[in-house]
Amino acid sequence: MLLLVGWAGCTPAPQTPLVMGTVPWVGTEPFFLARELGLYPGPVHLVEYLSSEQQLRAFQNGVVDAANVTLDEVLNLDRLGQRVQVVLVLDASNGADCVMARPEVSSLADLRGRKVASEAVTLPTYMLARALEQVGLQLQDIRREPWPLAELTAALRKDEVDAVVAFEPYCHQLEAEGARKLFDSSQIPGEIIDVLAVRKSSLEDHPEQVDALIRGWLSALQVLQERPAEAARRMGPRVDLDERAFLEALEGVHHPSLEEQRLQLMSERPLLQDTIERMGAIMVQEQVLPALPDSRLLIDTAPLRRVAP
Repeated sequence: MLLLVGWAGCTPAPQTPLVMGTVPWVGTEPFFLARELGLYPGPVHLVEYLSSEQQLRAFQNGVVDAANVTLDEVLNLDRLGQRVQVVLVLDASNGADCVMARPEVSSLADLRGRKVASEAVTLPTYMLARALEQVGLQLQDIRREPWPLAELTAALRKDEVDAVVAFEPYCHQLEAEGARKLFDSSQIPGEIIDVLAVRKSSLEDHPEQVDALIRGWLSALQVLQERPAEAARRMGPRVDLDERAFLEALEGVHHPSLEEQRLQLMSERPLLQDTIERMGAIMVQEQVLPALPDSRLLIDTAPLRRVAP
């Protein structure tokens, strides 16, 4: 008995799982593919939320350690005093976000003085500002109107507005109905992105679990690249898409390679730092942020350096 007790005392305690909060999005489904295929080399627990609002509330309440979020959400978490850092770029919109207009609006320049609708959140505002920059316009040069997502495309169909900021599948649907695409996110590559944000205390206390999450993600992306049909069959049902529809939805999404990750996070002047600062400037202008934070403090390259030196 004493021998058994002694042996039990030498058994290492199980590692605490890293808890990641997720929201439904085809671009980040590889996290669940990794879980299904057993690709996480350490304890990772995925928690699904129905909306970003629920996910961010869980992060603020300490329920989750990590989350797939947009850059404006990172900046908002930082504003609220959450010590959070970006460790990986998960995906970039490569045409999946768009500015669609009535057929008679022939160019971005024609939007001057016209009504443009979008959700009353930061990301479409950023998208619109970057589109207008291409023709020397600013947000104050148009008539911006906030619309609920559920009513956004209908507003354009009914000619209640002149243009809308939308995303797939609405871009394709509106274009098929005769709307004119004035701009899409493929024209600003690497800027409309989802990132993996991790609580700083988890990065300090549980680096092995953070590394396991990243390794699983990268392994799932390899499966998606090598066996796309199989991967789509596994991932599609979770977002109510069949294999073909899932692969079509992924056409407007780009998953960065390791080399692109290094440019985004680890180069002398990380591309991600510039994107954070552009997003932050829009948020300051829109009075969502009181001031621009130090973008360098929002990036932690240590996990990527360990996983892919």
